[in-house]
Amino acid sequence: MEGKGSRLCFEGVTAVGMLSPGSSLSLKKFTMWDLVWKVRTPSIIVWQKDHQTNLATGNFRPNFTVLVASSYQPRFSVDPMSGSLNITELNPSDSGVYTVSVIFLGGGDLKANITLRVYEEVRGVSVDPSLAEAAEGARAVTLTCGPVRGSVAWTKDGQTLGENPRFQLSGGSLQINQPQRADSGTYQCTISNPFSTGTDGPDTPNIIVSSSGQDFEAEGFVLVNASVNLTCQAPSQPPAEIYWNVADPGDNLVPSSPSLLLSNVQLNQAGTYSCLAFNRRTNQSRRNTYSLTVAQRPTGSPSCSLSSENSGSALRFACSWPGGSPDPRLSFQGLPEDKEVASPRLEQLVVPPFPAGLSGQTVTCFASHLTGNRSCSVIPEAPSGVFLSLQASEDPGGTVTAEVRCQGTFNPAQIDWLRSGQPLLPAGDRYELSPDGTRLTIWNFSTPQDLGNYSAKCSNPLGSQSTDLTLIGPTVSESTLSRGPDSQSAYVTWTVPNGSAVTSFWIQMQGPRQGRSASEWETVQVLGATDRSTTVLGLEPRSSYSFRVMPLLGLQAGNPSQVLTLQAEPYLSTGAIAGIVVGSILGFLLILLLLILLVFCVRRACRRKVPPTPTENQQHYLSRQFPHGRESNDPSWGNPRWSSGDSDIYAITYEEHLRRYGGPATLPIDTGDSRHRNSPALLPQPATKNIRNATQV
Repeated sequence: MEGKGSRLCFEGVTAVGMLSPGSSLSLKKFTMWDLVWKVRTPSIIVWQKDHQTNLATGNFRPNFTVLVASSYQPRFSVDPMSGSLNITELNPSDSGVYTVSVIFLGGGDLKANITLRVYEEVRGVSVDPSLAEAAEGARAVTLTCGPVRGSVAWTKDGQTLGENPRFQLSGGSLQINQPQRADSGTYQCTISNPFSTGTDGPDTPNIIVSSSGQDFEAEGFVLVNASVNLTCQAPSQPPAEIYWNVADPGDNLVPSSPSLLLSNVQLNQAGTYSCLAFNRRTNQSRRNTYSLTVAQRPTGSPSCSLSSENSGSALRFACSWPGGSPDPRLSFQGLPEDKEVASPRLEQLVVPPFPAGLSGQTVTCFASHLTGNRSCSVIPEAPSGVFLSLQASEDPGGTVTAEVRCQGTFNPAQIDWLRSGQPLLPAGDRYELSPDGTRLTIWNFSTPQDLGNYSAKCSNPLGSQSTDLTLIGPTVSESTLSRGPDSQSAYVTWTVPNGSAVTSFWIQMQGPRQGRSASEWETVQVLGATDRSTTVLGLEPRSSYSFRVMPLLGLQAGNPSQVLTLQAEPYLSTGAIAGIVVGSILGFLLILLLLILLVFCVRRACRRKVPPTPTENQQHYLSRQFPHGRESNDPSWGNPRWSSGDSDIYAITYEEHLRRYGGPATLPIDTGDSRHRNSPALLPQPATKNIRNATQV
């Protein structure tokens, strides 16, 4: 498989080339190198260096089990997909011949090798000693050139050193045997490799920049008024002389030294700075440049605006962010055409037909600058919800100024003002419009000449809407009165109809403390035009008060509100309170006396002995049910009857009971003593009985 492709990766860049086995490849600042083999059958892979050192070995297909020698970890690794050998952080010791062998389990193998050489960049070449003195015919003089990072070549007085048997070259050394007078001169060495070359003398200068600005390290620029220090480094033997070409060499502010300090740098100091290093012994010079960027932050944040153009038929979007250096880059997002400029101001005109949904859509301006990014937005809107409002004010001299405002949703807006249907402007110096046309100011406002109907038509390229407002004199439409936070205060509220011209309110009161006629009103508070409520303090809770709100326009009073009355709070005098206390005490004592009397009577009644009732005087109440649930037809049952449940109770005399039903033998009556039941001795005798009516209680 000779001639397979090699895949080389270094410093984030990928290079692909066709390399034959045994070819050499030199890489500078290598970070990764791999050789790609596309193998699909079961196999074992082995990587070696210089044909003797095993770097990695193991199964490649079907199960990847390749292991890297521990001494080469972690810089060496094998890719499980391609079998590539990856080497990171290459150094010169990684140079050598790399061999890859693929052994198929079914028989056969493949092998290829590649030579890798790693070089370092050539810098700081010098010859030692810098000054060699030898006597003619001396044994030898040796000049050493280093550091050796490639091949070494020598010149004498700028000419290639010719063949001379007395000159012996070995690595970076030049040995002159038996020096002669003709050998005197300037010897210079040059070290080169495929990537760089260095000559004895000053190296290419390296400019190091430092700044007091916070943004320099991260962003690569300095802000105005920061301090900048430029340092030029050029290794040389003998040390090189440094020159800056930023100004006249005779200028004392430009030093002939490696460091150049710029204090409080300004915008005009931005540009290219050049450092020249010169070695007088070798007459060699090297130059390097650095571009210094000085930035100034734009003022504040970008601002967006929108206006009508072409007689109200087109929209002009504008974005501005001035004061920066260099100019910011501005662009709009949300418009049909994408446009970007490097300028402190961007304008873009949009003409009909407008894109669908443009009204109410946010259009954003993105502003980008070295010092940061900002944005602003604007929303084009067709007029909607437009209305007029009035606000009047008064100066110390009593002169009234009225301002009618047109409010709502619209952007941009062209507003035309009318009064009673006639254009209002131009109409003298008493009327003035704000720059955006949304506020109409009427100077020296008075009634009734400035009252009446005012209207405004708001329009832009996206639509239009009209509204009006009738201005009237100072008026209060409704008012309320209630007790305040405590019993010694009153809370008053009121409303004003839309269009009423008012500059102040008087809160007037009638009450017991007035040192004037009860029919006169006392002004207790003077409030501003925007107030709609107040609390009056210091009232007497036992007194009634009347309140009203008087609107004023300058010194002219309007119609007062309705009269509101705050009634006195109910209260008790000192005598009444004392009577209530004494009465409560006496009532308590009376109740206590009655309770004692009741207890005494109950206890006495319980001690009285009640004599037993004679047998002949006992009353008997007989219960008799109607047979079969109905009343008997016997006329003898004509006595009064009581009903108890489903039984009927009749009251009759004892004699009548004996006459009807016979003696005790036929009618058992429980007398309450079962021991004497049916005893003849206890039977009542008709001739001697004193029978009471059973109905007596």
